[in-house]
Amino acid sequence: MYIDGQFIVIADEQAAKARQYLELPADFQLVEATRNLQHDTGNGVVRIPLPDGLVVAAFENPHGKRRYGVIKLNETVS
Repeated sequence: MYIDGQFIVIADEQAAKARQYLELPADFQLVEATRNLQHDTGNGVVRIPLPDGLVVAAFENPHGKRRYGVIKLNETVS
């Protein structure tokens, strides 16, 4: 998967643990992640870099429903 333009290998076991941490059903899959938290203040978007190892992750089910959360990933750069 690409995280902020860099290809990162995420083990299936790690994605499954992240899904459990966020209390998501098994049909949700990790589809996107970023190391930056973005917040729309109403006057613009503020980008906040997260500490090392933390990402904002998007999980999606087969019906296109998405859930987001901050999780810890042990990344392997490929």
